[in-house]
Amino acid sequence: MKQTITYNKSILAIVIAMSIVITLLSSGVAHGQNSNLSQNEPLKSIANETGGSNDSIIISIPVEKGYVNGNISYFISTDASQEMIVSSITNTTKFDVNYAPTLSNTPELSRQQGFVFTNGLLGNGTFEHQLPVASAASGDEGYSPLFQINYVKWNNESQPRILKSTADIMDAQSQGELTVEKSNVVINSPAVMIK
Repeated sequence: MKQTITYNKSILAIVIAMSIVITLLSSGVAHGQNSNLSQNEPLKSIANETGGSNDSIIISIPVEKGYVNGNISYFISTDASQEMIVSSITNTTKFDVNYAPTLSNTPELSRQQGFVFTNGLLGNGTFEHQLPVASAASGDEGYSPLFQINYVKWNNESQPRILKSTADIMDAQSQGELTVEKSNVVINSPAVMIK
């Protein structure tokens, strides 16, 4: 009988310990998801408050759409090398994008080309025109999360159409339909998969 009591106490201790661990883990994840952090408060403080550095922290970053090789692709934007672009993306997505002027110092070889339309058909893209176009998708040769912005302007606004690839843009430029102005503005905008 003494052995049964000891055995039952051991099981009870294990059940209580597991309950405590599950409660701590649950409260840590919930705290990370629902925390109202001030903008400058380091995320590290959540880990310290919840009991360890291995706690998960979940944040939300808005996803933006664009065309790559005729297909819709999805991207997030976290940093930009020009303050005007930082403000534009932040205002559009309601997510605070970081000002990172050193992105413009990255070698051109490490960037892919991104095309934003400054006029033409109205839409949900940058500057409220058609969606932007990127030169490569994740997994493609030439893919980089760093986008060098090229501004695309229709020469005759009465004849714009949706362009969905770099080839479409280059073809329209060679026909004199539009002008492409290369900039040194770079955005950190990695591709993401939407399931």
